[in-house]
Parts: sequence; structure tokens; C-alpha cells
Amino acid sequence: MEVKLSKNIKKFRKERKLTQEQLAEAMGVSVSAVYKWESNQSTPEIGLILEMADLFHTSTDVLLGYEWRMGDAASAVNRTVALAKAKEYDKAITEAEKALKNYPNNFDVVYQSALLYLELGKETEHCEANSRAICLLEHSCELIAQNQDDNVSEVSIRTQIAKAHLLLGHTETALRVLKKYNVCGVNNALIGMVLGDYLHDADGAEKYLGRAFSAFLEDINNIMVGYCNVFFQRMDYDTAVDCFLWLRAVLRGIQPETELTWFDKYECIILEAVAECYCIKEEPEKARPFLKDAVAKALQYDGAGPGEVADMRFFTELGLECQLTYSKYGETAMDSLRQRIERESDMVPGLMQLWLEITENLDETV
Repeated sequence: MEVKLSKNIKKFRKERKLTQEQLAEAMGVSVSAVYKWESNQSTPEIGLILEMADLFHTSTDVLLGYEWRMGDAASAVNRTVALAKAKEYDKAITEAEKALKNYPNNFDVVYQSALLYLELGKETEHCEANSRAICLLEHSCELIAQNQDDNVSEVSIRTQIAKAHLLLGHTETALRVLKKYNVCGVNNALIGMVLGDYLHDADGAEKYLGRAFSAFLEDINNIMVGYCNVFFQRMDYDTAVDCFLWLRAVLRGIQPETELTWFDKYECIILEAVAECYCIKEEPEKARPFLKDAVAKALQYDGAGPGEVADMRFFTELGLECQLTYSKYGETAMDSLRQRIERESDMVPGLMQLWLEITENLDETV
């Protein structure tokens, strides 16, 4: 059984952004005493250990670093999570409360217990469960320094608290929490839903929903382009094609059928990327119609007169701005295609030859 008290005092002090002088003042001891604790030259009295655990918002078990005790805590968390997944809520609650009694300041125990009560509240509309979830989630925020999960932060916990308040009918409280912790617009969609559905504030909802939708569309684009690159690197070109065509279908779904918009320029690049996949697979006849379609669309887009390239009506009606264009490749759609072909041709066999075959008889200079 290894005790890591000296290391943990230093660790928690730094996490709380305290100097040795500030910790010494809080504990009522000299700076040299804190120095000796952290350098393992001496051990604080039990009363001071208890006070430091409270100051650091952790348990004495965690502060002392008893690894076997922490293993027990992890086992308790795993049992609670497994029972919750199986929807054996009575057994899960019993397990969670026992763990909370033994490890009241262990982040994982407190947080997972909170999620259990929140899930129970959703499933059964049990007010006491939601209230218990809020208390535990609030305590989880106090213990956040112990958190090791990159997917969990104080912002995400505060969002869970807001959801629990919604289940309790505390709409204004939920909205206040969501707005306060709306870092980088992470809660825009939920705020918009609350304003529109719960509070019937159409104007307020529209503002947040518009921001959320614009971010969603950009995220969808980044996700699918990212997946395409993943499958490219794995040489799974058929799946990469599927990803490109899925993205095209999603974006095409909000495109007016009879009008040119900024999407037509971006679609040229998507079609060219599909052609690349088939060229790499040495299937030029499958690549040809996609690249030919890309060229035709590029010429149509570039040949449009003033005012003929419209804003997407869907975006105009929602008051949104979203430009997923590839202007970084060129000012015109054909420039974008040409420069991408030139950039990729060394790595994609047959791509330049196919491009030259398709463009050699065009009237326009490409």
C-alpha cells in the first residue's frame, strides 16, 4: 500500500493555483512546513490532512493516494454503470449510495452517480431523482480537478444540470445556466429549443437556432471530409466515395433545384474528389462522368451573369450566412478545379490525362 501524500499536496495545490505561501496561510502553518510536506520530509497531522482535503474539494483517500482504495472506488463505479445500463435502477441506486458513503469526494463516484439519477429521472419523471442528480452534479463541479475524462468538463456538467432543471420544470433556471456556460456556442441549439418550445420566444429562439444550424452544417462538412481522408489513408476508396456522395446529398438537400448558389462551386470539388477515388482504383470510366459533371457545373457557375448566383433560399429565410466554398483554390470554379487537379495529379494516376481529355475541346480557355 503506497501513500502519495507529498505528491498529491503539491498536485492539488497547483491545480487550485495556490502558492506554498497561500496554502501555508490557509492551513495556519509556516511556509517551511508546506515545503517539507511536498518534499516528503515530514507529514502533516491528521487534522491538517482533513482540512486540506476539504480545501482541495477531494477526499482524504484521494489526497493520501491509497491506490487500493481508489481501485475499490473504480470497481464501485463500474458496477453502478453496468447496473444502470441494464436498467436495474434499484440495484444501481443501492450500489451508488454505498459508494457515495465510502467515497463522498471521489469525482468518478459522484459524477457517475449523478448520471444514474439523471437517467432515472428521465425514464420515470421522478422529481426526487432529478433533484438528487443536480446536487451530485454541483458537487462534481467542485471535484472537477480530479477528472481524467477529456469528454467531461465543467461546461458539460453544467449542461447536464440545466437538463435536470428542465425535467423539473425550472425553465428559467435551466436557461440561465445554459447561457452562462455557452462556451463557443456549445449550447446554442438547446438554448434555442428552450426559448422556442418552452418559452415561446420566437425571436430569441431564431437567433440561437440560426447560429446552431450554421455551426452544425460546418461540422457536418468537416466530419465527412475528415472521414473521407481517413478512408483515403486506409485505401478504402469505395467508402470514401460513399462519404463524399453522402455529403453532397445532404448539402444538395437544402439547395434550390433551379438556381445557382455558392454550393454549385463547392459541389465541383466534391465531384472531383470522387473522380480521384476512381482514378486511384484504376477505374477511369467510373471517374469520367464525375469529373465531366464537375467541369460542366464549373463552367455554368463561372458563366453566370450578375445576380444569377443566388443566396440559398433556405439560408436567406433563416437569416443565415454559410459559405462552404473552395475559394482558397481559385477565384473561379474552373480555377478551383484546375489547381486541385494540378496539386493532386502526381499522387493520383490518370487524373491529369482525364482532365485534359475532358477539357481539350472546350470553347473556353481552361
